[in-house]
Order: sequence, then C-alpha cells, then structure tokens
Amino acid sequence: MKHSGVALGFLCGLVLSTLGSRAEAVEPVPDKVVVLTFDDSIKSHFSVVRPILKKYKFGATFFITEGFEFKTNKEHYMTWDEIAHLHQDGFEIGNHTRDHMALNPAKPELLKKQLAELKTQLETIDNRCREYGIPKTTSFAYPGNGVDAGALPILKQAGIRFARRGGAPEYKYEEGKGVAYEPGLDHPLLIPTAGDARPGWTFEDFKRAVELAQFGRIAVLQFHGVPDLAHSWVNTPVTKFEQYMQYLADNDFTVIAMRDLTKYIDPETIPRNPDYVIGDRQAAIKAGESRNDFRAPANDVDLKYWLQNMVWHHNFTVAEIRMATGLDGSAITAALKKWDIRPETRPPRDDDAPLLVLPYPGGRHPRISFLDGALRPQRETKLSVFTPWDDRSYLVVDVPEAIRRNDERTHGLLYLAHTHVDTMWTKQGVDLEQLEWRRNADGSLECERTLPNKVVFGTRVVPGREAVRMEMWLTNGSDETLSNLRVQNCVMMKAAADFAHQGNENTLDQPPYAARRSLKGNRWFIVAWTPCLRTWFNPPCPCLHSDPQFPDCKPGETKRLQGWMSFYEGDDIQGELKRIDATGWQTK
Repeated sequence: MKHSGVALGFLCGLVLSTLGSRAEAVEPVPDKVVVLTFDDSIKSHFSVVRPILKKYKFGATFFITEGFEFKTNKEHYMTWDEIAHLHQDGFEIGNHTRDHMALNPAKPELLKKQLAELKTQLETIDNRCREYGIPKTTSFAYPGNGVDAGALPILKQAGIRFARRGGAPEYKYEEGKGVAYEPGLDHPLLIPTAGDARPGWTFEDFKRAVELAQFGRIAVLQFHGVPDLAHSWVNTPVTKFEQYMQYLADNDFTVIAMRDLTKYIDPETIPRNPDYVIGDRQAAIKAGESRNDFRAPANDVDLKYWLQNMVWHHNFTVAEIRMATGLDGSAITAALKKWDIRPETRPPRDDDAPLLVLPYPGGRHPRISFLDGALRPQRETKLSVFTPWDDRSYLVVDVPEAIRRNDERTHGLLYLAHTHVDTMWTKQGVDLEQLEWRRNADGSLECERTLPNKVVFGTRVVPGREAVRMEMWLTNGSDETLSNLRVQNCVMMKAAADFAHQGNENTLDQPPYAARRSLKGNRWFIVAWTPCLRTWFNPPCPCLHSDPQFPDCKPGETKRLQGWMSFYEGDDIQGELKRIDATGWQTK
C-alpha cells in the first residue's frame, strides 16, 4: 500500500514486441472506459463493495494477498469462501502475492531476494485459487506500488497478462494522483493508476481521475477498503464510494475488470522502451502542457471533408474521430447525421478510377507496435494508399518520415514527422507549424514546408490507375552546404490485412525496390525511391522502406527525388519489376 519506489530505467533499448501474426483482434478504445481494482483482501470488499458493484452491474478486479493479518483477523479480511463468492458473482480475482511483498529497488540485496521469491509468492495465491475453484490469476497489482523491471519476465512466465502499478513516478505517491493507461505506449505489465483513493480524496479528485478516460486512454482506479479499518491511510468512506459509483453509472461509463482489457488491447504487443512514455508524461506535467494531439477542423467545410474521409474510407469510430479532431462525441454524432455521413452513403468509384490516395486523418496510430518510436505522428506527411482489391484496406505512406543531415549528432535531424529523437528544431525549442496536404483539382496532393533556416522541402503525389508517382524536392535557402541528406520514407501496413503480419517472410529487398507479398496468396505492393540509399523492413511496426538520399545541396540549389508505388497480383515479381523499370519512372 505504501509506495516502495520505481526502478525501470534499464529497460531502455529492450526489444519486447511480439513478431508474427497479430495475436488478437482488438476494438478501438472508446471514451469512458474505467477499470476498478481493489487491493489487499479487505472484508469490506465482500460486505460493502460487492453489493454496490452488483447494483450497477460493474466489473472489477480484487487483488488477493494473504499478507498482513489475513489468516487470523477475519473481522478485517475476507475468507477464501468469500473470495470464491466474488468469483462466482463474475468478478475477477487477481494476484497481489502471498505476503504482500512490496518490491524495494532502493535496497538491491533485498530486491534480489524478492525477485527470486516472486514466482513462489504468485504460485501460492494461484494454488489457493485452484483449491476454491477460482481460475489461475492473469492480472497482478504490485504490492505497495513497488515496481522493478526485473519482475516483468517473472510475471510473464507466470501467465500474468496485465499488471497495475501506482501513479508514480509521474506523480508522488502521497498525492494519490495518477495518469491514464495508454495502450501501445504503456507496457501491459506496467499499467499506471489514474487515481489512488485516499480518505482525503474529494469528489473532484475522483472526477479528475475518471475524466482521463478519453482520446484512446483508459482510467484504472485503485481502491483499498471501503472502509479500510486495518489501514486507515488508504480508507475510502462508504458514502464517498457510493457517490463515485453513482457518478460512473449516471454518466454512462464502461466499468470493467483488468482481464476485460483484452477487448481493446493485445497484451502481447508491448513497447520497445516502456520508460519513453513515462518520461514524455513527466516532461508535459512539468511544463504544464497537454499531450493531446488532435487537430480541430477550421470550419464546417473542413469538418465535412474530414468526416467523409474518416467514415467513408478509414472506417473510424466516433472515439477515433474524437482522437483526430478533439470534438465532443455529441457534436460528431450531430454532424454525421446532418450530412448523412455513413459507410452506406459512400459514393461509388468508377472502375477505371485511379488508385485511391487520401490524406491520412490521424487519430488512429498507423503502427501496430513500437508506438514509443513515433509519439504524436503528424499527418501532413502521411497519405493512405488504398489497395485495388479491398477498398477498406490501405497502406499509410509517410513521405518523408525523416530527413537526416550532415553532422547529425551535433545538429539533430533536419526534420522528423513524429516525436522520438531530437531534431535541430527541438534542440532549439522551436515548434514547427502544423501543415495539411493541398488537394489539387487533378487529384494530386502536395505539401511543402519551409524550415526556420530557409530550407524548403516538399512532396507531390500523383495517383494513377496502375501506380502512384511521387516526387520530393529540397531547396537549400540556408547559407551552408547540406550533405548526407538521407531520407526515411516509410510504408506502414497496420490497416492492410493482407500485409500486416510482423514477420520478415514474404519481403523482397532489391534496391531501389522494396516489396511485400501477402501472407496468403500472391498479392504484392511495391515501393521504390531513387537515388536509393537502402531498403529495409521494420517488423514491429510493421513498415517497409525504400530510403533515398538527396545529392549534396549547395545554398540556392534544388535537388529532387523520384518515387513509385504500385500493386501486383501474380507469381512473376521479377518480371513485374522489369516492367516497372521499363516505364522510365526513375528519370521522370
């Protein structure tokens, strides 16, 4: 119950993403999803909490320990028969270790012994569950909110899918404040607490915690006894708890147990660096800044276009539209009704129409995994290229994802289309203006950016029936020669089911061409840029690259790159590449 510290720093660089086919299909996270959790096997969980939750038909997880005076004090702690009754009522029974063993990273020798004992601590609770007809636990709460990275492989091996930590290190333990869980960024074995109930909690404290459950985030609440006669410092008065639950019911929150997160989250998809989002939150909290990344439409014309884009073509839910626009759900629903924008009202396309290419609306992250390598992806470089076989299946093309430059270690990147590593502008505290694609009457799309040093770069994309032609240019308006101008151009496959497997199989690496065959069948997509520096595949995302390099560019000069993207169905991929070569795309 009392915070014992957090030690996660050495997780940096640990590759944790599951490769292969996606383990589980999940739904977009709607607003107002709250997870209720109750720690320490307190008697009032059965006598007070249980009937209130049943009244509202809420889900919850009860984290069970035999620590403290569990075995001798049945006035303050539940019996195993009562715990089994909670299971029979449909609630989840989670693991809180046999002895309420709070990991203590501040004492290395003690921590070493604790980690060696953790497996036994978990098994004891699982064995007791089996005796009483309760399933093996798959959810865990760190006792005392004490966390250490060494516990993660032990928990995973024990079959734990979700584990809840406290609100630290983002907020001090004593404050009882926390942050929302961000699937894909937070490790599923390091799910943060949005609010840790205390006797001094006000109704506003509770509302602050649950109102974090929006824009794809989930609020996980941590309670102890209601009341907690054994641990007064984490006591929740019954009247306050009833008020909290009434608020959730009156405001249509979805209230679930930890195990029910599988509806929205694949627990096998985990970040490469779990520390990254924690540090990003800490920086935002310190600066008093929001981490939301939506773009409000400029006017009704803009709103109508983006709603058509999102609903007709990208199949967005209202929650995803909120994540892209920041608009209230009721306003979105009203606008959809006003303009009759539904999947069924999508206009048909002519059979001889060019490949469909649209600005990517944002909101829905275009990666499956390694989201921590692309925080706040900016949409002005991203386009959706829809496959010719399925008008709901598309690839997200990021042109450019990044532009590197000479002396990068000193300067930072010239440009980056998301937040991950420093650019020369973030190092100077300069924010770049958000842009949008210009949609031209001939169906082409263009976006051009002028950087603070007067370097201008842009991309033009022209959809055709057989291929998408692309051109990128860079004009050096600075007073220095730019060299080593390496460009990362990325094709992300999350939304194209034929190609979204995370394994290396079926990937062709033949510069300037990079190609990917469907896991089943003989469908391909092909991308190429010239002059090409390298082609490569990133399995966690998954994404495919044909990365070009601009020639050295003196002040006043303009340099250009040419790009190609197409689809092919057949068994002669080498013959298809020769046919593409013969079009002369590399010199046009």
